[in-house]
Amino acid sequence: MKHKLSTATAMISCVFFLLSACAGREETSGPILVELHHSKESISLRGLHATQDTVVIVGGSLGTIGVSTDAGLHWSFTKIEGAEESQFRSVWAHDSEHFIAVTSGAPSYIYSSRDAGEHWSRVYSDTAESTFLDGIVFLSDQVGYVFGDPVDGHFMWLETVNGGDTWTPGIGPESIDGEASFAASGSAITYGYGIISIVTGGSVSRMHTSSDSGKTWLTDFIELQQGLPSQGAFAQVWEGTKLYIVGGDYMMDSDTSSTALIIDLATGEQDEATLDLLGSLPYTSDVTSDGQNMYFTGTTGVRVLDTLLHIVDTGTMHSLAYSGKYLFASGPSGRVSRIYTGDEAGLKVLLEKVKNARKEEY
Repeated sequence: MKHKLSTATAMISCVFFLLSACAGREETSGPILVELHHSKESISLRGLHATQDTVVIVGGSLGTIGVSTDAGLHWSFTKIEGAEESQFRSVWAHDSEHFIAVTSGAPSYIYSSRDAGEHWSRVYSDTAESTFLDGIVFLSDQVGYVFGDPVDGHFMWLETVNGGDTWTPGIGPESIDGEASFAASGSAITYGYGIISIVTGGSVSRMHTSSDSGKTWLTDFIELQQGLPSQGAFAQVWEGTKLYIVGGDYMMDSDTSSTALIIDLATGEQDEATLDLLGSLPYTSDVTSDGQNMYFTGTTGVRVLDTLLHIVDTGTMHSLAYSGKYLFASGPSGRVSRIYTGDEAGLKVLLEKVKNARKEEY
């Protein structure tokens, strides 16, 4: 099928097996998921953002926030007071001191920390049962946006011009009855080339774009799975001039039909050659790039696209983030992992560092 866009232009146990299997070879068979953290509680970590090479923040259920400033070796986890029943599915790291955390589901809260996560201030609150915030994006250190599911025919839209200390309601793109967005990874909103884009699902799968900071919107129907509440576009990311949009049906997560789109801004056309390589991609909740290869994750595991689509790991992971140097994944059971792509010697060093960091916790 041709796709068109008409308007808008424990360290994992298998590691030791892999090390022995790779004996005598210079390179590993990677990429490999190296577990950095897991929780004894049943905590789902869907919020994930990384920056400045080594700064990582995760957000999850039961009001949980985790912060690391050394690429995931050491973590500081907390449950934000007053939000113990909330799910933080959208988070943002400005730097090693300044973080923003957004809840999904009612009541809707936004929190800010300017002391590396030691203290959190509630900077926005909406207790209406109809609110559901889906994602956050910053265009600069000061200007950022949060969007949410439709209320009264428009997607919720909040703006900050002071780095997230205060938020002002605005009017988001117009919605169709039954159209919503997904907070499966907080990646349904992104920014690149002066364009804010939001992808949606449910009754329809559409892409809403704005080139004037949300003042006006253009809207396109996109050819991903749609029509049911569990279907649609779930995440997107820019890689060069190409926008990768992924999704599917989380209730039918092995279905590989219409789970991806690739729009090339340089040509205005679909990248059909790359899309053909993604023909076996099942339901996907997040997508990112490390500047070389594309990575995809969902309930059936983590995959990488180089010259072909490969399975990295079959365990569920919800979200992906690239810090500029390291690639991270987060998921159920409070799991945070680094996707390692180096040689065997480097893997051994990383495993030893993780092992020592875990010892320091006890």
